[in-house]
Amino acid sequence: MKRILCLIYGLLLLHFRLTGQTLLPYILNGTATQRTCNCYVLTPDQQFASGTVWNKNKINLQQSFNYVFDVNLGCKDATGADGIGFILQTKGTNLGGTGQGLGFKGISPSLGVLIDTWQNFDENDPPYDHLAIQMNGLTDHNGPGNLAGPVTVIKDNDNVEDCQWHLFRIKWDAVLMHLEVSVDNELRLALNKDLVNDIFGGDPNVFWGFGGSTGGSSNLQQFCAALRPEFNFNPQQVFCDGTPIQFKDNSSSFGSITSWWWDLGDGTYSTAPLPPPHIYPAAGHYEVRLVIQDNSGCESDTLKAPFTVGAYPVVDFGPSTLCLGSQMYMQDLTTITVGTLQQWDWDWGNDSTATGAKPLAPYTAPGSHQVQLKVTSAQGCSSSLEKSILVSNTPQISGSGENVCLGVTTDFQGINNTPNIPIGQWNWDLGNGTTLQQQHAAWRYADTGYYPARLYAISTDGCQSNTVDVPVTVTAVYARAGADTIVANGQPLQLQAGWIDPRIRYTWSPAIGLNNPFIPNPVAILHKDQTYRLTLTSPEGCHNEDYINVKVYEGPEFYVPNAFTPNNDGRNDVFRVIAAGVPKLDFFCIWNRWGQEVYRSTDLPGGWDGNWQNRPAPAGTYVWMVQGVDYTGRQFSRKGTVTLIR
Repeated sequence: MKRILCLIYGLLLLHFRLTGQTLLPYILNGTATQRTCNCYVLTPDQQFASGTVWNKNKINLQQSFNYVFDVNLGCKDATGADGIGFILQTKGTNLGGTGQGLGFKGISPSLGVLIDTWQNFDENDPPYDHLAIQMNGLTDHNGPGNLAGPVTVIKDNDNVEDCQWHLFRIKWDAVLMHLEVSVDNELRLALNKDLVNDIFGGDPNVFWGFGGSTGGSSNLQQFCAALRPEFNFNPQQVFCDGTPIQFKDNSSSFGSITSWWWDLGDGTYSTAPLPPPHIYPAAGHYEVRLVIQDNSGCESDTLKAPFTVGAYPVVDFGPSTLCLGSQMYMQDLTTITVGTLQQWDWDWGNDSTATGAKPLAPYTAPGSHQVQLKVTSAQGCSSSLEKSILVSNTPQISGSGENVCLGVTTDFQGINNTPNIPIGQWNWDLGNGTTLQQQHAAWRYADTGYYPARLYAISTDGCQSNTVDVPVTVTAVYARAGADTIVANGQPLQLQAGWIDPRIRYTWSPAIGLNNPFIPNPVAILHKDQTYRLTLTSPEGCHNEDYINVKVYEGPEFYVPNAFTPNNDGRNDVFRVIAAGVPKLDFFCIWNRWGQEVYRSTDLPGGWDGNWQNRPAPAGTYVWMVQGVDYTGRQFSRKGTVTLIR
């Protein structure tokens, strides 16, 4: 059957093409040419061109008419010219003219509905593409020939040279003697005038046609006796799976439409003016095609229009529990396989309603409510669902956590401040990526730091509490008493703790020789060797200890050994000076027996490792000298020999 219908369609199109090529009853002048069965070029895109197309048969203005055309004024906006006009006249069918006259200027008696795309200052043209009704070949808008306008050709648009086809309608009511001009179904001009007596001297029979012209500027200018296939629907029509669809022909034609061919997009064809109500086999996207033919034998282009038959929505919504004290938004969860969801109608079951996909529920007290949702698609397909929704109280909580020392477990406590609302789940975020689900939690952090722990709870009805911050700090102290050192007998020694924090408590013990054992930097004056223990204690109770050994020498003095063995056995490998009471060294130099300097340093403790010029120095006796400044500011020096033993 489908193949037979396609064959019929092909024969119809062949018939349309054969009959549509017959010459219409028009006389063409100048540059006018027939482009298709019902379409004409008035001027090609060339300078100083003029074309007119006149119908051979006069019309009687004592009879009403409704002429519909398609007009195209070309694509050149700023440089395009000059325009076209629909003209009524009694002078014949060989008239026309170039330039700003649009094929109308000088023809009298006449009536012209002119589309002018060029601003001629001598005719008082506005700067935009304009439409006017004028008479007797007079084109000056300030002259006696201007009957209506000028106005923009297209509503709210200054440009009609846009490459587009525009529907151009001339409607004459002979009884009321009322003329209307519409562009793209928008009324642009109207005129009340006795055309027969006021313009044509009582002669009701006139020629009609189109004229167009160019001058120094040009454009491709065309018109068609309108033949536009189009369809629409009654406002009450819905487009749902299983629903009969009634198409309504809305085509535009200059003449009467004599043939229709419909392809409904699912293998169904019709040649009726209106296809019978049609039920599509399933929801989906279809392409409807329509071709029409008028009484002149002309065939339209094929209208291809996408068309959707929608599925019915599968309605769902949530949440199943709403919590007082929070934003109680309902959430549409509806799905649809074909179509677009467009309208949501909520019934709260308490004489109140709402719209939208995410409305705010109106409830103010706990309890169960029957909520109904109706969802409608853009295709008019509706479905409904009713569900029971619980409105519940929201718990309020607080929490606590301990600041601890590193290595000690932190205890967290969750507190329900609304004991009449049972908690179903506690949720801790410990601030280090760890989460726990218990009211009372314990955790040992792996490192010191500030941890922004947080807590929330969920009631047995599913309502989430407020979130509370329970930050904790894990602390550690590190005692650093300093490196072991030497001093001269009675020399003041500044001790210095390596960790300075005003919250920390410092204790140096024993207190022998100290000016203050409870500060981070006491001064010690010693007369014999002493070991000090430094204890640090934090406010959290964290503590740590370190020790420093102080060796007391008689001095200030330089103590230098007389031999060393740089054999890397860990004993006596470096030759260095012990500078008791000497905080600053001027130099420490060593020479071999030929007077060559093999070592020099100003560092304390410094020391020679027995190498010279990146090689082990030979065993033997070397001369040394050291000089420095003691803690009293006195400069002194010592010298001697040392034996390098290999």
